[in-house]
Amino acid sequence: MDDASALLERYLKAQEDKDLDALVSCWHTDVEVVHPMRPDRNWRGLDTYRRQWALIWERTPHSRFEVVSTAVVGDRVYLEALTEMSDGTMVPHMNIFEIEDGTIRRARVYTDKPTHDGVDIDQFADDINPTSR
Repeated sequence: MDDASALLERYLKAQEDKDLDALVSCWHTDVEVVHPMRPDRNWRGLDTYRRQWALIWERTPHSRFEVVSTAVVGDRVYLEALTEMSDGTMVPHMNIFEIEDGTIRRARVYTDKPTHDGVDIDQFADDINPTSR
């Protein structure tokens, strides 16, 4: 089994067991995480990661972590999942992990709390690519 596949197994087992130390051990000590859709949420280092998962499990001890799909391609792990928050909301996230020496060295995370903003797909397309006036 390659590093990326082994890491994915460890990560999912730690999530299932809600084992914070095992989960944190999946990440490089100087991990860099980018949130392309919300760049203000970018972070670096293990302290932030540990703090966030401790908070989730503290506030929602019976939270669910549901895997939608996974793939391993070379040194990358693609993980689509849902995480239950304290208000019951299932927050979707797509994670792309770059594995180095058996740990997650870099990640891109696409996530946000679902919202209903009244903007349908046609309005969204027009908002991001308006016609010239």
